[in-house]
Amino acid sequence: MGTPAIDLKTMPQSVQDRFASLSAVLKAKAVGIGFSGRKTYDCPKYDVTQDDSVIENGNSFIVLGYDRPHGRNSGYGGKGETRCSAMDIVVGRLGYQAQGHNGSNQNLVSPNFKKDACRIYISQKAAVDDVTYFDLPAGTVGNVEIDSPRSTIALKADTLRFIARENIKFITRTDSKNSQGGKCGTAYQGQYGIDLIAMADDSDMQSMVKGQNLVACLKDIISMIDKLRDRFITYVDYQSNLTQQIMSHTHYSPFYGIPTSPSVSVMVEGVQNMLNTCMNVEIPAMTEDILDGKLGGAAVEFKYLSGAGPMLGKRHILSKYNNTN
Repeated sequence: MGTPAIDLKTMPQSVQDRFASLSAVLKAKAVGIGFSGRKTYDCPKYDVTQDDSVIENGNSFIVLGYDRPHGRNSGYGGKGETRCSAMDIVVGRLGYQAQGHNGSNQNLVSPNFKKDACRIYISQKAAVDDVTYFDLPAGTVGNVEIDSPRSTIALKADTLRFIARENIKFITRTDSKNSQGGKCGTAYQGQYGIDLIAMADDSDMQSMVKGQNLVACLKDIISMIDKLRDRFITYVDYQSNLTQQIMSHTHYSPFYGIPTSPSVSVMVEGVQNMLNTCMNVEIPAMTEDILDGKLGGAAVEFKYLSGAGPMLGKRHILSKYNNTN
């Protein structure tokens, strides 16, 4: 269960005691209903350094300074490195634990990439995946290491929405060098790809499928299955002919070369075999798709694999809108 919509515990105890004795109107004003001069009891104070330029209102901050993922000495700014300017846009420091006072003292806080409610972090130099920053899984593209930082833009909140009135592109490897002057190599192409990692679990990462290649593969498989079924039916016909010959097969007796009668047991088994083959193999192989309401190879291909571009049917396995390389 989440915290209360109006959490009075963010107030110091002495203020809580006075609040309890107020009228309903004054209580509403004290908590800021209708934005009526609310007190910022739920807003901790940011630990500003002399190098920071801060715009703040309530628990909303824009900090212009240097790379700093937590305390004053953290990040590349804390190390005194050059070319590590940063912009930290934060709403809701400490998230549901936010409060202006810690006991009788003012609550002084640093950036907290784990607890802060919502953040857009822009840094000229950062190890954004590291445990000292956002602590992200490596996936297949790998992590930015402490000794090999990169410029970064990181977004974190309970929910993210990327909304475009026309389209969205996610594009990697647009330049031959990164922001630190390092060469974007070609030894391992995967590091320039795009990972989609749900539940922060990269233990079973697999390559995405190329749709058109998959369609071509499935069409070939359907064609092979249809050819195999035709050949199997042909084989059943050949086998039936052989069974008929065996059923009527005779030998010549030593008595003047008179032909013997066919084997009764072979004839009985042969007739039963031909009936079983016809009823349970040949007829189902030719008609089971129709009788069972299933789709034959041609119908499957038409329904799920045929068409291109805007002519794709609603059951087609390809998306009309989304593509990947």
